[in-house]
Amino acid sequence: MSTAPKFMLTNTSVTIIHDGKPHTFQEGTPNFIALRRAILDEDWDAIPKYLTVASSIEMWAKGEFTVDGDVILYKGQPMPAEMNQRILDMASRGEDPTPVFRFYERLSRNPSYRSVQSLFGFLKNVGIPFDKDGFIIAYKGVRQDLKDCYSGTLDNTPGTVQAYERNRVSDDPNVACHEGLHVGALSYAQGFGERVVIVKVDPADVVCVPYDSSHQKMRVCKYEVLGFYTGQLPDTTFDDADAPKDKVKLMKGMKGGKAIKVSYEDLDGMDETELMTQPTDTLRGYAANHLKMVGASKIPGGKPALIASILKVRGS
Repeated sequence: MSTAPKFMLTNTSVTIIHDGKPHTFQEGTPNFIALRRAILDEDWDAIPKYLTVASSIEMWAKGEFTVDGDVILYKGQPMPAEMNQRILDMASRGEDPTPVFRFYERLSRNPSYRSVQSLFGFLKNVGIPFDKDGFIIAYKGVRQDLKDCYSGTLDNTPGTVQAYERNRVSDDPNVACHEGLHVGALSYAQGFGERVVIVKVDPADVVCVPYDSSHQKMRVCKYEVLGFYTGQLPDTTFDDADAPKDKVKLMKGMKGGKAIKVSYEDLDGMDETELMTQPTDTLRGYAANHLKMVGASKIPGGKPALIASILKVRGS
């Protein structure tokens, strides 16, 4: 399709004629956003792949994934209903569901049938997304010094990886608190310790989802600490742009009406009034890259809210 097809476009619906047949999509239905965007961009060659749910999902379902109508198959077997619906919902919003496919590939390496099945209940919690590689992003409550709340020996400084031998972790879901590394949903993590960090877990490393706490926690054999909690994560995918990155050590700031160079270490010594003199972008870079605050670029409330979060993470 290299020429413009006949179509009618509104804010809530789109109708397009393809191969002599009309196709109508309402707002909130599969492919509406992607199809509307293709029309506005005059990307006529992209139109056919957005006309059915299957055709859209097939663009992402590579390798062992196939599509049969509205059913997504992995190695010829239907995916669990929860995952199938999550992919359909993402497609309906024009989101790329590739992270869900990557998650399911990783999950298939988990050796425990019970762990695999129980994990779907945990994923129904609000704010448990996948990153682009299919890892689960969750929360962990820790002490003020970033040690774990149970033994006080495990360090949870951003960038740290904690790991146990899998056979050291209790796989009994009837036991609420037992041997293993514990992570959870936000409401669970906030109930333990004085601080909350964001962690990354390979679904293959999930050992148990205990029955207590309404499936809000997991015992795992390995996790990586990404950074400090600044707000609830999204429900679907975690953008790498929200993760701290070690780069840019110097930024320009303002003092006395003149531009100066400010290091992260300089910002460490500034109080609330002094931080207010710094550009918002500088503060975001400081928060994300130096203080390891996850989601620093999306804290609502502008500069005052960002500075309040910075002071909280610094303990000042």
